[in-house]
Amino acid sequence: MKAIKTGFGVSWARATGMLYPKEKRLFEDPYSEKLLTPFYKFFIFLMRSPKILDSIMKSKEKSSPGSMGWMFCRFRYIDDVLKNSITKKEIETVVNLGAGMDCRAYYIPSIESISYFEVDHPSVIKTKKAKMGKILGKLPNHVIFVPIDFEKQSLDTELKKAGYNLTSKTLFIWEGVTQYISKEANDSIMKYVAQAAPGSKIVFTYILKSFIEGKNIHDGIKVMYKHMRKKIIPSGFMAWTRLI
Repeated sequence: MKAIKTGFGVSWARATGMLYPKEKRLFEDPYSEKLLTPFYKFFIFLMRSPKILDSIMKSKEKSSPGSMGWMFCRFRYIDDVLKNSITKKEIETVVNLGAGMDCRAYYIPSIESISYFEVDHPSVIKTKKAKMGKILGKLPNHVIFVPIDFEKQSLDTELKKAGYNLTSKTLFIWEGVTQYISKEANDSIMKYVAQAAPGSKIVFTYILKSFIEGKNIHDGIKVMYKHMRKKIIPSGFMAWTRLI
């Protein structure tokens, strides 16, 4: 299942970021490494050697310039948006669209004070619940899992079933998802989010349509383009992080 593989890939990136000395890390994530499959855990084990970590990061930088640094910055930015929103009491709810193996619901300070909806494909939700249940011993009450196929099911319907109310001031997190679903699914989600209570926010990543179409691809990112082109759907979004 592509969604699960993508989720573990992001967990690997987060676990990689945790290999750096504390004073050099951009974020803290105590759970992502524990979620990894044996394949990814093996690489993390090898990368505990500073020389191997440096070698692999240089290789990634050569094949996909800036990709790891961008992901680390994206992780930190979204963490900060969530932390600040909770600290300032700006939100009552989080809806994580395409939550994957994201562990923010389990380690962000005071996260238990709000309702946190993890929305993703049924196969991903099943895997996530099993793994987090094993890690934590018991799944926390503030986390509500919402299985959905964005291409076939209504976000409004499935969130209502799970107990979410659009009148609740909400932070929507939509990270690393838009390029994997159709334009129609993206449009539907945006229209739904637009109905949220005043003061609600959305932080999301997207990929430029010109990148998907192969326009203006300079030499430094040709390898990354060929790799990503096999996985993305031409929805017209761009891989940056924004807060609205």
